[in-house]
Amino acid sequence: MSTPAGPGTPPPPPPYPPSPPRTDPPRWAWWVGGIAIPLVGILVTVAFGGKDSGPVAAPAPGTVDSATQPASPSPSGMPSSKEPGPSAPSDEAPSASASASPEADLTAPDGYAKALSTMWGLAPVPCTQHEQQLIDLDDGTSRTEDENNGAVQEPGGAELLYWPDTCTGLGDYQLRALPNTRVGLLRVDAPKSFDSCRAAAGTGFGALALSERNDREDRGFVEGAALCSVTDKGTVAMAVIEHISGDAVDDVSVSGPLYIWAATP
Repeated sequence: MSTPAGPGTPPPPPPYPPSPPRTDPPRWAWWVGGIAIPLVGILVTVAFGGKDSGPVAAPAPGTVDSATQPASPSPSGMPSSKEPGPSAPSDEAPSASASASPEADLTAPDGYAKALSTMWGLAPVPCTQHEQQLIDLDDGTSRTEDENNGAVQEPGGAELLYWPDTCTGLGDYQLRALPNTRVGLLRVDAPKSFDSCRAAAGTGFGALALSERNDREDRGFVEGAALCSVTDKGTVAMAVIEHISGDAVDDVSVSGPLYIWAATP
């Protein structure tokens, strides 16, 4: 029996409510879950992994259709080089030698053999050696003889003469067609063909100082043009001016391909 409280004694505190039952899983359940979940993942991988065909190789560079890829800007922020853009205007006018020479048409007409190709050239020597060069456009061969102020002792079927004019120590070689020959200049923008060359051969070719660049360009003797001739054998020859070297101090050298249409009997 409890002793009744006396006067002035506080009543006892009420009892604490009972604690709710624990709902957390026991510690052994965490161990079981940690083992079972990875095991299930392994089983699923084994079950379905056999259907995989293996790793896929990456596409080789450049095999992806460029139409599906966005153009990447250049580091400077300019458009890609694949995209055409406006060309910057040029202040320099093209020279006569910069013009594109048309491709040669070597078709042979009736009465002429298939065009043969060889080389020709002008190769001056120091004028103190007193030599002049003669070029035969039937085959591109050249020979030298003693210089005689442009007079020729033995033409021997040659069409061109290259000789030192004054022999002052500077570039002073002159080029001209020999008398009684058919030689002319086919300009750089003219068609390089049999008909064009035969027609140009009748225009004549007078003396030209090759060391004077302005004179050369005024006459049209530039890279890409050609000297044409109908030779004493009836051959149509087209000597293309492919390379010019030298200036007013150094005598000029010239070289290029020679196309020959020989007349058939």
